[in-house]
Amino acid sequence: MRVLTHKNPELILDTKDWRILQELIANVRQPISQIAKKCLLSRQSVEYRLKQLDENKLIIGSRTVVNNKKLGYKSYHIFLEVHTPQEEQKILERAEKALFCNAIIVYSGKYNLEISIMARDEAEFSKLYQELITDVRIRNDVVLVLLEGIKTEVLPKKCFPEMKEMKVKKFEKSIKKNKDQKQSIDQNDLIILHALSKDAQISNLTLAKKLDVSKDTIKYRITKLEHEGYIIQYRPVVNYSVLGFSINSLLIKTNHNPDAIKEFEAGIKKHDAVLWAAKTFGYYNYIVYAITKDLEEFHDVINGMKENFSNSIKTYEILFAFKELKYNFMADNMLEN
Repeated sequence: MRVLTHKNPELILDTKDWRILQELIANVRQPISQIAKKCLLSRQSVEYRLKQLDENKLIIGSRTVVNNKKLGYKSYHIFLEVHTPQEEQKILERAEKALFCNAIIVYSGKYNLEISIMARDEAEFSKLYQELITDVRIRNDVVLVLLEGIKTEVLPKKCFPEMKEMKVKKFEKSIKKNKDQKQSIDQNDLIILHALSKDAQISNLTLAKKLDVSKDTIKYRITKLEHEGYIIQYRPVVNYSVLGFSINSLLIKTNHNPDAIKEFEAGIKKHDAVLWAAKTFGYYNYIVYAITKDLEEFHDVINGMKENFSNSIKTYEILFAFKELKYNFMADNMLEN
């Protein structure tokens, strides 16, 4: 998914920086020595360049993408329009503290907020949502349940300059074994997943101390979680504004024509401005996050979609992202499993 921050001066990267960024996107947890070898650079050079990326706030953390379905959870995205700024602030404060909220985004548009709640089922979601909105007047709300991901990128190919092709092993390809087969995990596995979800680069030693076990035990457990499909990807948190990009959202309602839907999803997967897209259950059928240089390009994206998918798109809503307050791939309440 994505991270939004206040606008920064655009950072200029050279080819070597882009190579390193490409490797971080493939697997941010891989050793620096491995990145250096793949990029044909010295370890010292990679360390220096990583430090520069950090100081310029291009890389502002890391996350591990976790298969929440295998953990028995669903992701409920609520788009809210509230009556007053004071009531909006009340919900934001509750959501930031709530263990069950893993994402909060502030928008300008029809909806003020997007809040993601992790729950096991609809009954649990309803209870948690009521906790969030008690004593708050909601003008309008739409609940969308994530069904499946259509596309997910850290940085689409169009954002990279033209470079000589280098073979980059995609980490996610190496961990699809037993992805949908349910395996049993214990509390220590959950603690490891939760820690990695917040910091994909946390060391095995730190995790070993946290759980009072050996580093070899941590290494074994992480490898097991990868092969059993609980861990999907290790990715950096990219501050897109440093590269001169912004992220905005589209909520799309489609017609129920199987052929048109198939064409629409294929087009979304190939679209070079789509950062993330998911199929949903609810009033809208898809959530799409688009990455563009400016509003003019964003409107070109919208007009292109309307023209190319006129048989699919019934209606849509544009949301201009203003601020991201929270975004993790696991909610804290999932440790209670």
